Amino acid sequence: MSTSSTSRVAYDHNTGWARLHGFFSRADVDTTLSTCRQLLRLPPSQRCAGDKPTAGTHHLFELDRRSEFIDAALDRPELTQVLTEILGKSYRRDQVSYRSPQPTFGSQFLHTDAPSTLEAGPATVATAIIALVDFTEHNGATRLIPGSHRRPDLQRLAGQLGHHDDELTLTGEAGTAFVFSGHVLHSGTRNESTAERPALQLVWRTTASTQR
Repeated sequence: MSTSSTSRVAYDHNTGWARLHGFFSRADVDTTLSTCRQLLRLPPSQRCAGDKPTAGTHHLFELDRRSEFIDAALDRPELTQVLTEILGKSYRRDQVSYRSPQPTFGSQFLHTDAPSTLEAGPATVATAIIALVDFTEHNGATRLIPGSHRRPDLQRLAGQLGHHDDELTLTGEAGTAFVFSGHVLHSGTRNESTAERPALQLVWRTTASTQR
């Protein structure tokens, strides 16, 4: 299955995800890509732990510390509104990274960014993927299982599922942000195109005072 929309969609507590169409403008996308490409060219002595500029999937970490633009962009109200819907009012950034599967790379098992739960309850983790190129059915776009944040039975299979009949591929134009509960099963898919598929990958976690 796939979905595409040209309008902003509020967070849906039943499905566990939201789409922010046009969260980044074309200029924002270009600025982010330029910054990341510069960082990928840094010598080993100037890299952050976990940076992988030559792997099958390129990775960069700590981008909010390394880019004033990215740091500021993550405080935009349309994003913070969705994060508040998911996590409540008190949370912190846990990961601000770049992930770019090269052709034939990117396939993952369905997994969660939060520990599996024994029963459905408040989210403690939220994740966002900001597309830096158009996400299509064929270039390694993120997929997720809507509603799996309310399915502890599915969450306990995290890292073991290669496919699920209810999975949804998140397609959309460059600049689209996909925001979802970190308890939703999701993964990258294999990049079957001839070009890389870059995106920002972001994670937030609740602080101790937000357990609802």
